[in-house]
Amino acid sequence: MDKIRWHIEPTSKCILECPLCDRTWFYKKFKKRLNHEIDINHLINFFTGYSPHVVMCGNNGDPIYHSQFHLLCKKLKAINCKLQITTNGSGKTKDWWKNLCKILSKTDTITFSIDGLANTNSIYRINSKWDTVIDAIKIVTQHGIDTEWKFIPFKHNQHQIESARRLSKELGVKRFEIEKSDRWWTDEAKQKYMPEEKYVNSSYKQQIAVTNETDKKTFIKQKCMTALNGDPDRDLYIDSEGNFYPCCFIGLYAFRYKSIFTPKNNEFNIKDNTMAQILQNKKVKSFFESTKSYETADKCCKIYCGVNNG
Repeated sequence: MDKIRWHIEPTSKCILECPLCDRTWFYKKFKKRLNHEIDINHLINFFTGYSPHVVMCGNNGDPIYHSQFHLLCKKLKAINCKLQITTNGSGKTKDWWKNLCKILSKTDTITFSIDGLANTNSIYRINSKWDTVIDAIKIVTQHGIDTEWKFIPFKHNQHQIESARRLSKELGVKRFEIEKSDRWWTDEAKQKYMPEEKYVNSSYKQQIAVTNETDKKTFIKQKCMTALNGDPDRDLYIDSEGNFYPCCFIGLYAFRYKSIFTPKNNEFNIKDNTMAQILQNKKVKSFFESTKSYETADKCCKIYCGVNNG
């Protein structure tokens, strides 16, 4: 279990209001914010005896807005975890970033999700403060922390990709990655945000096809991102309330559809279960076994990871 990579959502809080984020969707529907934070002690107890690779991101929040994020990182580093943090990087002071860098090691990674330049990043990442993002990058790179700039192309920023790439080099960022969005689910979203065809996520058409229940014989199963030969392999997911899911997609799916992992009675919560208890749970083992074929896979798996073979 040391080899399993864990994807943790430290908090569902975020200062941004990205239009296609599920946190925004949730607010529009229920008129309230998701404001949960993972319990640090529960998480450290859950990892007792292990030193896993921990990815901190999430479906709804941004990890740096956990009220005790430095303490969380400090305790994870104390048990020799390698950390990978994905953040929009906005709104924190220079001292906050300097203190974080003192906790992290040069083998840890911070990925900054920045979709454009000073005049475009906040068009989608509403409320993002550009100057604070650039301050954060400068401090992190100066401390020698492994850094990455993740750029999602939109209609309004696609012309800035190469300029952003050049800026990332000037700032000392080690990698510049283009990540194509998988959130073009509605005609409104496509019309407002979708970039030119060459930037469109190639899996979008595959997902729509599966959702529309076209001929299933034209699909093959992609290797499950969390399972290898039916056994958990990497990116097992824990949300900001401490609920376990096989992956973040199943966690996201739980907002809309019922599944065995829809939270109830703390059956898969890290507060009341050890890592071994969860991974040896018959329902969890059955889920991973089901990922071996398209026919037996969970509906969520078919939507997110079905692959068009034609």
